[in-house]
Amino acid sequence: MNLVKIRKNGTFYTVFDDDMYIIYYLLNYNIKNDKIGFPKSALGKVTNLLEENEINYEVVGENIKANFKNMNQYLKFVRLGKDKYNKSIYYENIREKVRNATPEKLDKILSTIESILDE
Repeated sequence: MNLVKIRKNGTFYTVFDDDMYIIYYLLNYNIKNDKIGFPKSALGKVTNLLEENEINYEVVGENIKANFKNMNQYLKFVRLGKDKYNKSIYYENIREKVRNATPEKLDKILSTIESILDE
């Protein structure tokens, strides 16, 4: 069954694998070391958003679950989250190239962007 598994880790909760892309998509939490962590105080916010979007979840060790049966939107939000994350990596790579560009190359980049926007 596709569901977001939220695991307690001290005073924080962590989410791994495809589940982290869902949390990233819904809340823009940072992905670090192939996981997302958030404080205990944010658990209600996270579970409320999962419920609003009809995504099955389980808080491991807390006996908290939501099951939307055939309406589960888990796979849809995994796809959306991965797309959003991949675009953010792509944009960051472009930003880094622009930051490192020579003044001449930067002028050319800006000129090209401006001509596209003016079309």
